[in-house]
Amino acid sequence: MKAAAEDKLIYTPEFFRLNIPAEKKAFDDLRTANKHLFEHDEIYSQLRELIKSQNPSVRIKNDEYESRITNHLGGAAIREYGVWVYYPWSRRLIHLLDEDEFIEVRTNRNQYKITKDERSILGKKKIGIVGLSVGHSIALTLSMERGFGELRLADFDTLELSNLNRIKTGLHNMGIPKVVIAAREIAEIDPFLNVRCFFDGLTEANMDAFFTGNGKLDLLVDECDGLDIKIISRLKARELKIPVVMDTSDRGMLDVERFDLEPDRPILHGTVQSVNPETIKELTNEEKIPVILQMLGVENLSLRAKASMVEVEQSINTWPQLGSSVTLGGAVGADVCRRILLDQFHQSGRYYIDLEELIPEKGEKAQQSAAPVNPFYPLSDEAMRVLINGSQFEKITNCIIPEPETIRKLIHSACAAPSTGNDQPWKWLYDKGTLYLFHDEYRSFSFGDFQKMASFISLGAAYENLYIAALALGIEPILQFLPNRSSEKLVAAINFRQIYNTDESFFLRPLSKKIYERATNRNSAPKVTIPLSTLNILGQFAESMADAKVLWFTDEDDLAIFAKIIGACDRIRLLNKAGHYDFVHREMRWTKEDADSSKDGIDIRTLGLSNSQLAALSVIKDENVINALKGFDGGRAFDMLAKQTVANASALCMITLPEYNLRNFFEGGRSMERLWLAATDLNLAVHPLISPFYLFPRITHSDGEGLDPESIIELNELRDKFVKLTGLDDNRAEIFLTKIAVAPKPVVKTQRLPIEKVLTIIEH
Repeated sequence: MKAAAEDKLIYTPEFFRLNIPAEKKAFDDLRTANKHLFEHDEIYSQLRELIKSQNPSVRIKNDEYESRITNHLGGAAIREYGVWVYYPWSRRLIHLLDEDEFIEVRTNRNQYKITKDERSILGKKKIGIVGLSVGHSIALTLSMERGFGELRLADFDTLELSNLNRIKTGLHNMGIPKVVIAAREIAEIDPFLNVRCFFDGLTEANMDAFFTGNGKLDLLVDECDGLDIKIISRLKARELKIPVVMDTSDRGMLDVERFDLEPDRPILHGTVQSVNPETIKELTNEEKIPVILQMLGVENLSLRAKASMVEVEQSINTWPQLGSSVTLGGAVGADVCRRILLDQFHQSGRYYIDLEELIPEKGEKAQQSAAPVNPFYPLSDEAMRVLINGSQFEKITNCIIPEPETIRKLIHSACAAPSTGNDQPWKWLYDKGTLYLFHDEYRSFSFGDFQKMASFISLGAAYENLYIAALALGIEPILQFLPNRSSEKLVAAINFRQIYNTDESFFLRPLSKKIYERATNRNSAPKVTIPLSTLNILGQFAESMADAKVLWFTDEDDLAIFAKIIGACDRIRLLNKAGHYDFVHREMRWTKEDADSSKDGIDIRTLGLSNSQLAALSVIKDENVINALKGFDGGRAFDMLAKQTVANASALCMITLPEYNLRNFFEGGRSMERLWLAATDLNLAVHPLISPFYLFPRITHSDGEGLDPESIIELNELRDKFVKLTGLDDNRAEIFLTKIAVAPKPVVKTQRLPIEKVLTIIEH
């Protein structure tokens, strides 16, 4: 038989004292009307316990209890002694000692951890609990200790099967409101405790009733998932000077905010000062995670919690909680609540009872892997001279010899070029009118620079900046590429001659004004349609390099396929040991101070992320988190970042050259820079999405070097989709893949090394 809807809301038992005629009649009527009641009468054993508790120093013999009980009853019939309590939801009728004697016996074993005077104080306290997962455990623990006089429970949810991993209750309670389940279980522990249920959870509408109805709360326990309510309830608690306790069920973290003692204290220890509760109300679980990480401090989370956060709304619905952690939270939360209410604990703060630290596995803790060994040394002036002396160059006639100051200006422009992770792999030496371009492999050594592709694209872009800047000064660079085939460290020798007005010089000179303005623009903005004529202009600049080919993709279905390919490649790279190291240690500058000091890498501020998003990003800094994700085939959230990025792209642009070799990667870098400068001139945002081009060559031009077998299989599948979409063959030099969009200009740009670190001028 299904319970009626109203029956699901009943949580208050009925009391019958049979020495009161009206209640005795009601009791008899109940038993007559209900043929299937479950009567439970253990009043005699309770009286034994009562008498024993009243005579702790006396060893009472078993045969003495009957006479003592008879004397205690004073002529009253034992069946009518005390009180009968009826629990409608279970149809149980239970015979109990009445309130004072019941409390005396039930709390007997609290003595003297909780004295009678302290019990009396607690019996006058009002506690509110919001959220009944961890809150359920705290509520029941407080009830067992009789740590309150009134308990207000707020939760809008009903019990589901998946809740039973952490809420200790029976399957028969599925579909019952969580507040009702908790209130019923409290009543079954102690029917004399006063419990009030707020079935809608805590809302702005019922907040006054929850906090002050029938008297102001003495303490608030926050265990709700609603971030807006977490903030709003704390603002209310601070206004009313009510302390707040919160357990996170991770690493045994307990949060205490003593607004009663510190009424000006910032809520949640100041971690959410920039968060507006109105704007986070409708966030998905996935979107809440950055705020949660900011609130809790990503560095404070357990390894498994960090890894799980990445998987929310990917392979799991929401953040996980374990029964053991929730049970621990119930114990710790109830203990601190009691001590606050008894004026025995006064601090605010965050406290940890991390069982994995307290009871660790023997042996060493998991360690971060050692950094990859860089086999190269920084390129010295002496080494550059040796390379020059070992090379032969064609003699260029009609050359001019620019002044050193002109060379400095040109190199300053060259070094404004983009490079992978802003590694700036170039060095320059100027001697007797010839400028030499070198590849500093020490700076470019990385997982991303497979077969030096990325470096030579960057070197080509740097040379293109120099070339355009020189044209603007009225001189023309003459390039000799790779004069020394035995060493790819010496990339080119450059001479100069007076310029003659040519179509190319007229075409390119205007771009010189955009060299220092050009930047990666990761800012998000609504999708805007860019006219085909504008895209054609960009294509003309890119294809002005011989053999360069530009492909445009604007179809929504095509963009969706690209987003999946790019996202999967981003994930494969981040889950790769060397790729992860590159991202965390080689590329990213996690603080402004680091960026200002190094003058290279990617300043995290250029990502345009909020503080909460930065907290989410910092989850993946830990290599152990990455290893955990790989262990359960996770990390799909990384795929979603590309989907979000591509979603507001006006177009994706791809540049290729006919053959896979370093010369074409160099020339491709020049083509890329022309397009990028032209896009800057047209106020278009360029956001490179190049992980596929750095990973695909590992399967098309090697046997999967540096990749695990699973990644090789997935990359081959992704490559098939890519070829089908683009029509490209494996031998083309795939140079550049980028998002083109309309977005606000970035406020912060990546920095560059001082020119004296990259340019040597030989004085004669």
